[in-house]
Amino acid sequence: MTTFAEKVRETPSCREPAYRPAMWMSDDEKRELDRKIGDAGLYQDLFTMREMVRTAPENIEIKKALVSGIASAEFAGIDAFSRKVVEWQEWPVPQTLIMAMARQTWDEVRHAWLAKGLIESYGGEIGDYPDTLAGGAPPPGVSPQGPLTQGFGAQAEQLMREPVVSLSMTNVSLEGGALTLFQETSAVAEKIGDKLMAHCYDYNWADEVTHTAIGDFFVKQLTEDNPEEERKALRVHALAEGFRARLSGQQSEELREFFAEEMTRATSALG
Repeated sequence: MTTFAEKVRETPSCREPAYRPAMWMSDDEKRELDRKIGDAGLYQDLFTMREMVRTAPENIEIKKALVSGIASAEFAGIDAFSRKVVEWQEWPVPQTLIMAMARQTWDEVRHAWLAKGLIESYGGEIGDYPDTLAGGAPPPGVSPQGPLTQGFGAQAEQLMREPVVSLSMTNVSLEGGALTLFQETSAVAEKIGDKLMAHCYDYNWADEVTHTAIGDFFVKQLTEDNPEEERKALRVHALAEGFRARLSGQQSEELREFFAEEMTRATSALG
């Protein structure tokens, strides 16, 4: 490993204002969030927050909460994809994948900038609300949790550094979910007459189409003629989609068919 890649790997995530992960909120922070939006337990469910905006469009605090929650993922994306640009140069991957990660980093920067402007248009700022998905180390004695941790245990952190695993988890699964979130948030904003919010998330949605295509294209390319890597990618995708048990043959075949269908679109866009 090069000195630069090693330094990047060992450097903790940071932001100004500092990350404040919602999953590790203190009791005082939870009470403050209760005061702002009515129920702190709803904050990390962005789809529920979006519906709260739809039913109470005059509530600016709910809008700030929704956009803040989504912005957290954009900042996390900047951190994650910029690290991949450096670290993946240590892996036997095509240079086109490195360039795709550089492009995706810049997309996430634009998304975070749009979110910052949208929050400020509501009279708030980044940091007013805790982060739904962001950097920062867990408190002492608390282990990170997530689908990979539940599916792979102690191996999860190391596996997530592998390009095939990371692409399957992030670009195929998480970015696929973002497609739905952004499209539906833009539609809700149009319905309530919030033109700026509608424009921002329509713009983000267009980028996510490309991000999922990047995942589809390169997962297929990296797993071609490598059944073990393909099985790993399929399992990670299934875990991210909510499966917890070992995939059945039928589930594996369904996911293979999904990749095959998406490959046609991704190849047309990127090939």
